[in-house]
Amino acid sequence: MPHDPYHKIIAQLNALVHLDEEEQTQVRSSFEPVHFPRRTILVKEGSISRYMYFINSGYLRTYYVKEGLEVTNHINCPTGFITAFSSYITGTPSYEYLECITACELLRIPKEKLDALFVSNHKWAEAGRIINENVVLYNEQRTRDIISKTAEERYLQLLEEHPDYVHHVPLQYIASFIGVKPESLSRIRRTLQTQG
Repeated sequence: MPHDPYHKIIAQLNALVHLDEEEQTQVRSSFEPVHFPRRTILVKEGSISRYMYFINSGYLRTYYVKEGLEVTNHINCPTGFITAFSSYITGTPSYEYLECITACELLRIPKEKLDALFVSNHKWAEAGRIINENVVLYNEQRTRDIISKTAEERYLQLLEEHPDYVHHVPLQYIASFIGVKPESLSRIRRTLQTQG
């Protein structure tokens, strides 16, 4: 059976709100499959984020530049939705970059089209509400973790929740994401190896 780029997104939406045949067809006609090589910048600082992306395969990150250093504030993998959220929601220039860490197979939809789906179909509106709530909860938890957990605890949590990251995401991005310098992460990893 040939690869169906819509299989994962339909399965994920079905887990939130059951889509009938017509609504599944709507997914296929609304989202465009796109492929990007590693290191492709999908949104640049100062540009406006116009698409929501669903990740079929590959790893992406958002980051901003502070005092000449890249600060990774989000890493995402299949099967999630990603964009430069503040720019996407407000229509204002982005303060961050959205980059493909690896080669990526994505589905994308322009904001206007997704907004129209939310208005026209209560299931889309419900799915959007659930996804947005999950994003808010994730960001709140991440803020709490940065404040309350040690760097080692944050790294161990990342390994537990996303063990695949260490195979696909450069360590300097992981270090930045958990709020430490690369040399500190190397020290943590050495300590854990000697303990293990």
